[in-house]
Amino acid sequence: MSDAFEPRNAHWGRFRPFASFLVSLRFLTQLPVPFVRTVDPPRLKDSMAMFPVVGALVGVITAGALILANMAGLPDLFCALFALGVTAMVTGAFHEDGLADVADGIGGGTTREERLEIMKDSRIGTYGTLTLLITVMARASLLTALLDLPPAAIVALTAGAAAFSRALMVDLLSTTRPARSSGLSVLAGQPTRRTGLIAIAIGSLAAGLAGYHYLSLTAAVTALAAAGLALGAVRGLAMRKIGGQTGDVCGASQVVSETAMLAVYAAAVSIV
Repeated sequence: MSDAFEPRNAHWGRFRPFASFLVSLRFLTQLPVPFVRTVDPPRLKDSMAMFPVVGALVGVITAGALILANMAGLPDLFCALFALGVTAMVTGAFHEDGLADVADGIGGGTTREERLEIMKDSRIGTYGTLTLLITVMARASLLTALLDLPPAAIVALTAGAAAFSRALMVDLLSTTRPARSSGLSVLAGQPTRRTGLIAIAIGSLAAGLAGYHYLSLTAAVTALAAAGLALGAVRGLAMRKIGGQTGDVCGASQVVSETAMLAVYAAAVSIV
């Protein structure tokens, strides 16, 4: 993490949506943000309320790639894998890297210290490889199910899931103690509960409205609940195995919760 996320004046604690969005965009994606310093960037932990907005943007890009590939007449599975590839390029596979590290650490370590040490290792092991393969194929198959919907619905649902899953990352950071005294989540800082609630409100509004408008109220509520349960499962596992959250755990929670929401949407599409 660079000093680009350090504030230069006394605006600490103020919620400045545009500046916070730029800081969050630079942190969560590989997209160029050349003028982020000109808006006097707030601290990253004060900007996390805009994580779901960045997530929605990533979701729109994912949906756009999916739709364009489908319009080109390519096979459904290729369309979905292409969309996930574009997403990985936009985000730098930030969250997937965390998921793989968590899988390797939890699966390969026998003590808390061993698990944390494995998670710090940049190399990927068997558990991480298998987890990535399974989740990528699962997400791809779920995205193909959305191709039965109009383009606007695909964009809205994908953006909603991407937004709410990133809002849950903020909730995890704001309510769960760090597992170690150093690392990305510690450097980023712990957001306040207010910041977490703002993020949840933005993410749940985006996902809820999309699910309700294009599918049904039941699908919308079920998707939000599924994501919450997925976050709870990741948080519970992290607390038992390593005693708290890390940046890798946050990444894992994003992928798992987004996949859970896509699964609900895919099931709802098959029922309609």
